[in-house]
Amino acid sequence: MLPNVDYDSMTDEEFVAALKLDEEERALLESIESGEWVSVPNVEQEIQRLQAMAREQIARQKIEVNLSMQDTNKIYDLAEQFQKPVANLAQEIIHRYLGGELVEKV
Repeated sequence: MLPNVDYDSMTDEEFVAALKLDEEERALLESIESGEWVSVPNVEQEIQRLQAMAREQIARQKIEVNLSMQDTNKIYDLAEQFQKPVANLAQEIIHRYLGGELVEKV
């Protein structure tokens, strides 16, 4: 916010110009001012609920895998060859396999 500026007396256009809002920020401001947003009745309870959901989601994203030394060496060699971090390469391999792009050799 700019110092010594009376925001309450500004028009919406002056306010937007003073804050240098981008399109997304302008749309959000309009949405709020048009009454599309409502307060949550139990804010603290809702915050706790959303934090618990976020913790669960983060926990679901972590998977520990024990690999043989041979497989570990292969992944490290491939990561070096493709100049990628090992974790990124492993993630890409799993993603491509689950997406059907990688199939087992017959």
